[in-house]
Amino acid sequence: MASLAVWEAALDDLENRLDAAARSMGGSTSDGVAAVGEWTVPTGLGNIPPELAARVQDLLRNQQKLIGELEHARNLTLKHLTAVRSVPPERDARASVYLDVNG
Repeated sequence: MASLAVWEAALDDLENRLDAAARSMGGSTSDGVAAVGEWTVPTGLGNIPPELAARVQDLLRNQQKLIGELEHARNLTLKHLTAVRSVPPERDARASVYLDVNG
């Protein structure tokens, strides 16, 4: 049963990292960001024990949900960045300004 304990520890780690990533999306401080960093695959896991299949499916579903939220946040950030970049830089108030009323 060592495989079960190793799998449970690996899933605990992944779930903690997922929770930390979700918290960091909520605008909290970087407390959990270190836990989100690079992950190394544990050695000697073997096949997923059948009794953990539902837990693995839940983890996968939650990871996919967070990926969707990250993609949405990225797209929104890109839209905001595009809007910010469209604002012309500060100009000299003495310079002439021309307005094309026909265009």
